[in-house]
Amino acid sequence: MGLLSSQKVNQSQIENINMKNQRISLLTSTLLLTSWSLSVVLPGNTVTFSTPKGASGAPRQETTGGATRNNGACLSNAIASKDTVTPLVPNTRLGLTVSERPTFFVYVPQTTAKEATFTLQDAAQNLVYRTKVALKETGGVIRITVPETVKALEMDNDYRWVVEIHCIADLDPDNPFAEGWVRRTSVNTNLAGKLETAKTSLERAVAYSQEGIWYEALANMADALRSQPQDSNRIKSWQELLTSVGLQAIANRPLSL
Repeated sequence: MGLLSSQKVNQSQIENINMKNQRISLLTSTLLLTSWSLSVVLPGNTVTFSTPKGASGAPRQETTGGATRNNGACLSNAIASKDTVTPLVPNTRLGLTVSERPTFFVYVPQTTAKEATFTLQDAAQNLVYRTKVALKETGGVIRITVPETVKALEMDNDYRWVVEIHCIADLDPDNPFAEGWVRRTSVNTNLAGKLETAKTSLERAVAYSQEGIWYEALANMADALRSQPQDSNRIKSWQELLTSVGLQAIANRPLSL
């Protein structure tokens, strides 16, 4: 009887140990799965821009809201709401691009003007490209893409771009306008590696923003939002990207893309 009782006790202890091991294994698997899920989800939740070294010393004009003139002649609520034509550039006023012909973005308030002029110049004020841009009365963020027929931006050179609203007349000095600067740079090793694994516009936007490449970060973020304009996560990412460079005042403005 003593031997049988001892065997029963040992068997019971073994079963208890096995059950504990199973619980520990299940708990460990659950924690690992939760940790993996968080590692996948969290990086995509926030899209913020990292200003690269060397961009803070960019040429700039000290202006209010990115516009040097704004008499409100054709901007419906500009005076009352302090809404103004605003270039979508970092608060350093200089943004980097890796493209030969980047895409530019500017916010235009509600306006009675039908069109604007986009001008791109080199640092010596030589004209590189100029075109007319149609405007919507409701205003919003518009995009201007430099066509393939235009000479490519030279590496490590600064270029000034201006969007002038035709409030009074075509290229009138009293028209409201906004300006920004762009500098073309090369794709570094870190960025190249991230772009190889990026499969969507949103992932590319994250890669570019982490490496301080403003114009491609913004263009890819806009593409991601345009493909799914009602997606709350993409709307949030767009707003976070703009807010991270001091453009929170227009982060909620409509996109005319």
